[in-house]
Amino acid sequence: MFIEQRIRGLCDKNGISLKAACEASDVAYGTLHAQLKRGREIPFSTMDKLAQFFEVPLAFFSEKRPSMSIMVDGMDTPITQKVATAYTSALKSAQLDLMRKGFGIGTEQILDWLAAEGGVLSNFDAIKDRVDLFHPIDAADTLMRPKKIGKDSLVSKLLGLENEDHYVELIGKFDRKLIDRVMSAHKKAESQPYLVSDESIEVVFEHQRVVHRYRRVIAPVRDEKGNAFNLVHAKPL
Repeated sequence: MFIEQRIRGLCDKNGISLKAACEASDVAYGTLHAQLKRGREIPFSTMDKLAQFFEVPLAFFSEKRPSMSIMVDGMDTPITQKVATAYTSALKSAQLDLMRKGFGIGTEQILDWLAAEGGVLSNFDAIKDRVDLFHPIDAADTLMRPKKIGKDSLVSKLLGLENEDHYVELIGKFDRKLIDRVMSAHKKAESQPYLVSDESIEVVFEHQRVVHRYRRVIAPVRDEKGNAFNLVHAKPL
């Protein structure tokens, strides 16, 4: 089929697959693939999108026009750049969707979120249940003051926390040196973009000895009204 040859020829000359070209040009790959395979007529809207993506005139796909030669110097072309941009956007969207479903939220994803949002609690739904928010450390504080404990955060899961008051009740029973160490980390993190460290905890909780290693991120953040908080995320090691 002439049109199939033209489309696949453009893909080959630009070093991309048909599927990649479809995704980058907002064309349904499954539909186009079936149309090409079965020799069906391809809608004008599809041809128009492909022509715009490959930056060729619509006449390029006509049998009545002479063949056009498209020279590609290496793989760093406007077409491959378009595909890279489209894939990057699709990847971010897929990652966000996975995060919303509770998958793939680790240290790197938290740091990516911090960078993307500039430390502002916007687009927060994806991670809100897996991080804890605390008020900044005040000189009079003897314990971290939670604003919101994520229901799926590591500390919530480890200690079976019910709410913020429950956090204060339980953590307040921990060794003073441990509390002071955590408060010091919170204070240190408030003066920088974020603080990442590998930590270990060993406490007796409800007559059981709890030993755990984890990677922790503490970062100063603000809500959309400008109120300051410390965000904490921890993942098991």
